Amino acid sequence: MLSVGGLIASQQQSFSQLLMVMGLGVLLVYLVLVIQFRDLLQPLVIFTTIPLALLGVVLSLWVTQTPLNVSSFMGIILLVGLVVKNGIILLEYINRLRLEGHTLESALLEAGRVRLRPILMTTLCTILGLMPLALGLGAGSELQKPLAIAVIGGLSLSTIFTLVFVPVVFRIVSRFQR
Repeated sequence: MLSVGGLIASQQQSFSQLLMVMGLGVLLVYLVLVIQFRDLLQPLVIFTTIPLALLGVVLSLWVTQTPLNVSSFMGIILLVGLVVKNGIILLEYINRLRLEGHTLESALLEAGRVRLRPILMTTLCTILGLMPLALGLGAGSELQKPLAIAVIGGLSLSTIFTLVFVPVVFRIVSRFQR
């Protein structure tokens, strides 16, 4: 009988612990969003971009031939918060416009136009801030390189999806709620 030990066993244990941390983080973020939006479905609208962000992580790790390790998994956990932030920026403004009397369609279009620049600027600043780590520049950056690559890839793709899918899913959910 063979058993896995050493480095592989340690990595498997770390992955299972990080998966639990990520699940707890997603749950806590969901609860905060439910409190902020006073709605159970609106946070789920924002959460639709998380799987799409994971696609960006997988693609960026694959293109750079970087293995999925503890550091890149920590980047995925960090990415959840960044993706949710972009969704909050957009959804909060949509809700504000709706309260001011805008129709659903005009609120979606206006929010996309007004919030495009802040979302792109915060994303660009995060990506540029992580670029030295992703390039492996500086002392000790090799350890954090997978984290930076995961965040850059996931954030790049999720920003596009946030600007496109969040309004579409919000529209669908709004019609469902009526």
